[in-house]
Amino acid sequence: MIVVKIDDPKSPLTAPFHGQPFEIRDETYTYPMESFSRQNVHVLTSVDYSKMSEEDKAKEPAASKRTDGDYALSWIRRDGKGRVFVEAHGHSERVYAIRPMLEHVLAGVQYALGDLQADDAPSAKGTTTRAAK
Repeated sequence: MIVVKIDDPKSPLTAPFHGQPFEIRDETYTYPMESFSRQNVHVLTSVDYSKMSEEDKAKEPAASKRTDGDYALSWIRRDGKGRVFVEAHGHSERVYAIRPMLEHVLAGVQYALGDLQADDAPSAKGTTTRAAK
């Protein structure tokens, strides 16, 4: 079980969570340092690492442990003229019985299709905000 925090509570993609963190039981994959950075993605949700048990932290493979402690779970970004939505959860079918998660995934698909407008500027401090067109 992990606690998911909402990094961008103003995003229409995280609206189903009403800004509230939540617990989830699923096969959770984390991304190594070279896989993403807030310099190039707009993070929507992430692991609340401060609420993770020491036992679970000890299970992390050394190869995927991030030195920045930034374990994003979902994000969006532009790629050329396209859009990308990533959500790390959904390995267990029970995740889709969690209505806010299902609505979050639907919103992500709508964003990727261009049917939902969302701020997709990188999340890193000092970057400019860009509204999706």
